[in-house]
Amino acid sequence: MDMVSFDDVSYTYPNQKENALKEVTFQVKKGESLFITGKSGSGKSTIARAIIGIIPHIIKGNLEGNVIVNGKNTRNVTVRKLATDVGYVFQNPESQFFTLTVDQEVSLGAENLGLDEIDKRVEKALQLVGLEDKRYESVFNLSEGEKQKVALASQLAMSPEVIVMDEPTSNLDPKATDDFFNILWNLRDKTLILIDHRTYRVPEIFERVIVMDSGMIVEDTDSEKLLDPDFRDRYGLRRPERVYNLNYSQKMGWKSLLKVSNVSYSYGDGFSVEDVNFELGEGEVLGIVGSNGSGKTTLAKLITGLLKPDKGKIELKGSVGMVMQDPDHQLFMDTVERELTFGLENEKPPIMVIRSMNLQHLMKRHPHSLSGGEKQRTLISVFLVRKPNLLIMDEPTTGMDLENMKRLVNWIKKLKRMSLSLIIISHDLEFLEMVVDNVLMLKNGRQISADINSIFN
Repeated sequence: MDMVSFDDVSYTYPNQKENALKEVTFQVKKGESLFITGKSGSGKSTIARAIIGIIPHIIKGNLEGNVIVNGKNTRNVTVRKLATDVGYVFQNPESQFFTLTVDQEVSLGAENLGLDEIDKRVEKALQLVGLEDKRYESVFNLSEGEKQKVALASQLAMSPEVIVMDEPTSNLDPKATDDFFNILWNLRDKTLILIDHRTYRVPEIFERVIVMDSGMIVEDTDSEKLLDPDFRDRYGLRRPERVYNLNYSQKMGWKSLLKVSNVSYSYGDGFSVEDVNFELGEGEVLGIVGSNGSGKTTLAKLITGLLKPDKGKIELKGSVGMVMQDPDHQLFMDTVERELTFGLENEKPPIMVIRSMNLQHLMKRHPHSLSGGEKQRTLISVFLVRKPNLLIMDEPTTGMDLENMKRLVNWIKKLKRMSLSLIIISHDLEFLEMVVDNVLMLKNGRQISADINSIFN
């Protein structure tokens, strides 16, 4: 039995000329696990929106063909009625939260749908994701990995046959990513659809892979193909194995730009960053790594002046910019072009930046209509145009495909030659391996010296 069926589906977003999907046809059988990948903007998230009914009921546009979910044509069924057939887990779990506690959040959807045995549903869903002991916790006191488990549990409580996940681990550290995939392993009786650029552990859990390009399916095959380097190279896909081999030098051969001396900061809730010491040179690229909640973003906020240290000293020569983890917090103009030129005397952004970040076809688009990877590239370009002395990037490869990650690597190398310094906060060790000169490791707010594998255990 087919749980999801796309029959010659084409779709164009409102006020756009180019099709986001072009004559897409595929079926997903009951209990099958499907991985959908491809370049940023290739139509992956559009497929997800069509499956759960956001397209065409919330995002209108022009939809041709039919999307059938558990025998129901999504044209004729509301998003609310589809919720018992298909659950959706977003990249950012907090974008799905509407209540304050885990218990309330997991029960909310089932209650709104008028389902029975709510308490049993919540208990079972929390058991499936391993959060029984967090049932009455505030959702805002959880780690990023735990928040994503709550988001998944809230969908499981409605007992859907299909679970669609759009880059659910992109903000998670390696250990939390493994925990999430271990849960998926135990949910293989469901029909699982994962959309992602990263391929880590996919061949282990998912049977089938669809590769998208320019709104079309260019490959539909067995997921073991992801282990083939030639297959990955053909479509610009990332490696499925984890990369922990970060080579870096402890030598300081650069003229000092930033000096952090015995810096500590406490939020007052028990968590603190304590006694951090490091120096950054002009043209140096420093990677900051650590588990979710280890203090990485707090340290970045201290360096940029968004937070003031309780003790210690931060000395910076020149200007600093920060690319935050969620681009939506920093994109506020009505076109990509205006984002790049805002506040600048020269109203035409450098063509070199636009082309190198592959934004030329997006200049008239509203930033919030872009895919996650396109938003990230836009925000990074905003700072590339302004050329601060120090640029801090918090998870810059979130939602970014391999091709655009390599573009970013090339720009970082170019900026380095121009003596611009960078601090890159990331769980993406494959990316860090390509760009960093040095690594600062944090664990529970403390600076440590250890094998990089140990901080995620």
